[in-house]
Amino acid sequence: MDRRWRTMTAFGVLIFLFALLVVRLTYLMLFAPAEKIRSIERTRHLFVVTEGRRGNIYDRHGVALAVTVPAVEVGVDPKVAPSEVREEVLIRLAEILRRPAVELESAVAGRCAVRPETRWIRLAEAVPEGTFQKISGARLSGIYGNRKFLRFYPQGSCACHLVGFVNRDGLACCGVERFADFFLRGQDGWILSEKDGRRRELCQFRAREVPCQDGHDVRLTIDLAIQRLAEEELARIGEECRPKSAVILISEADTGKLLALACSPAYDPNFFFRTPIELLRNRAICDCYEPGSVFKIVAVSAGLEEGIIDPRSQFDCSSGQFVWQGQTYSLPKDHSAMGLLELPDVLRKSSNRASAQIAIRLGPERFYSYVRAFGFGECSGYGFDGEVEGILRPPKQWDGLTITRMPMGHAIAVTPLQVHLAMGVICSDGYLFTPRLVEELTSPDGSRGAAIGSLLDRPSVRRQVLSRRTVLRMRAMLYNPSDGRAGAWTFACKTGTSQKIINGRYAHDRHVASCSGFFPVDRPKFLLTIVVDSPEANGGTGWGARYAKPSFRRIAEKLSHSYLP
Repeated sequence: MDRRWRTMTAFGVLIFLFALLVVRLTYLMLFAPAEKIRSIERTRHLFVVTEGRRGNIYDRHGVALAVTVPAVEVGVDPKVAPSEVREEVLIRLAEILRRPAVELESAVAGRCAVRPETRWIRLAEAVPEGTFQKISGARLSGIYGNRKFLRFYPQGSCACHLVGFVNRDGLACCGVERFADFFLRGQDGWILSEKDGRRRELCQFRAREVPCQDGHDVRLTIDLAIQRLAEEELARIGEECRPKSAVILISEADTGKLLALACSPAYDPNFFFRTPIELLRNRAICDCYEPGSVFKIVAVSAGLEEGIIDPRSQFDCSSGQFVWQGQTYSLPKDHSAMGLLELPDVLRKSSNRASAQIAIRLGPERFYSYVRAFGFGECSGYGFDGEVEGILRPPKQWDGLTITRMPMGHAIAVTPLQVHLAMGVICSDGYLFTPRLVEELTSPDGSRGAAIGSLLDRPSVRRQVLSRRTVLRMRAMLYNPSDGRAGAWTFACKTGTSQKIINGRYAHDRHVASCSGFFPVDRPKFLLTIVVDSPEANGGTGWGARYAKPSFRRIAEKLSHSYLP
């Protein structure tokens, strides 16, 4: 009897449970509210994004500047790891991660207090694959990992303003990272499927799978060795005169390809979030200043090109007045008495009065057209966000002094890159280049593509500004035998010193020192520009010849020794 009773009881229980299941299914299929059905579907629904690997960035020799490394984001599901076992789980996890257990416990408790229904709390953002394997082997209840890619900059602060960075949300913020983002980021894939109660995929219910596409690698024109040389010189400038900032630009004279772009102060893109935002900007394209005497190359070369002067022309710099076509002009002062000068000495002695006389002979419209032709008052086509045009007003907005002050580098605001490209006109047979930074693309399958500049239809040559005859004359006049040589080679350069405008007035104790030039003189290979903002920490005037030209010479000597035969 007992055996029969137990059998009937077991059978009755099974019938009851089966009936409950039938009732529950009938309710869900026929009578459950639509919101309840949607909630169940959301619980089972699984949509997984498979992230495409971001392409790497290299210098011209293949040295990595930015790379993508795999990592695992580790977190806990509080619903799977209940409070009674969570403490022990977190202690074991903390041992593997080598972090204080109280730190993990505090993170979980704080999040659960705010959002009790949460199913995911991140505990570690970038765990190496080996460490995650140890976590998986420990079989910790409720601990999961999401694989992801992290951006790493192996050169640290070197070339930081060129490379830029990707923020924690995966957004490219500046530099090549942003400029070439379309090619670098690739395309994410995704999986549409269902999951079980432990968040594991039910592969038999996978409905759709789209594979991810990795991004292209980008090779730059930058030479890391030359970039480091420029940054070492910036560090030396910082130690010697403690300027507010400084910029060094180096490029190939005959192609416009940038070999180095260094700005000081710099930052480490691996820790961009610790950096004040004002240090993130690329000063070579964002900061404006009055160029000073280096701008005299515009007036002199324009006068030669138009045929109103020649290398034998003479200029009386003893008087502060100049009469031309019945009109008297007030000339600026020179830094010393100069008397009668021939044209080569106008550049070598940097006469303000002589350059003003040349511009007056050209006339406002013609002089302005050459200023524009040299690339001032417009963006260079560099391609990066944040580039400014500078300040160049048309002749109808000039006052009576502009025609005499602009030739000496006042009444105009420029960027270091604009000055660099303007000097490039003289060392490139008269052509104004669009600066080129990206050399080549490499697809994930290893095939090589065209440079980004070509893909975006940005020609290397913007226009021809001067004839070769004028260029050769300018090279000869910019070369000063008293400067000596850079190793076995001669170099030509022009310095600039300009007062800074502070509170609407020219400050007598704050200057911008600059030097721009090229070498060798007969067959230019390198174009070099140095701009130092407020170098007067040791007192005195911030002359370009004192604070920028020595750096020019040191860099020229090192480049000549290493790169010229």
